[in-house]
Amino acid sequence: MRLAHINNNSSIYGFGNSFAIWMQGCSLKCKGCWNKSMHDFEGGFYIKTEDLIIQIKESIENNNIKCVTILGGEPLEQLDELLELMKLIKKLDIGIILYTGYEKEEINSSDKIKILDYADLLISGRYIEERRNINNHLFGSDNQVMDFLTDRYKNENIINGAYVEIDIDESGKINMYGYPDDFFDIIK
Repeated sequence: MRLAHINNNSSIYGFGNSFAIWMQGCSLKCKGCWNKSMHDFEGGFYIKTEDLIIQIKESIENNNIKCVTILGGEPLEQLDELLELMKLIKKLDIGIILYTGYEKEEINSSDKIKILDYADLLISGRYIEERRNINNHLFGSDNQVMDFLTDRYKNENIINGAYVEIDIDESGKINMYGYPDDFFDIIK
């Protein structure tokens, strides 16, 4: 599968520590998308599903992650690879949070419906720039819908706010997630 990025210990993409995976490629190309670099299907890097599962297992052990959060790009545009990954994650007995720009109706009326058997929480809907909401913990715009597909997260508190996470990897590369509007003013 082609990925754009991995964060093996995120605190803002789920409930508690999560292993966040940004899949590469998106044909939806929502106006104002925050992840334009992830649109190109040839971008990012290739990783075997088995190698990704090894990283997830290591992160369960070392970082006490409680879920895997899958974002993009558009995860459903690598449907076969996504399904294979989700089936293997489910065997690890941790949660799966899946973001997609597709509407629930589009998922239900296609072969994409298979993903609903494996996700615990589905966050769906196109990003709409005019409805951007950076204070919503799990959404980019307030039209997006959160669908609890299992009981795993039904009692979790959703704490709204403009979250930022900064990650410095082994090579010194800095990645920033969340991007509230005034972040750069705050750090000046």
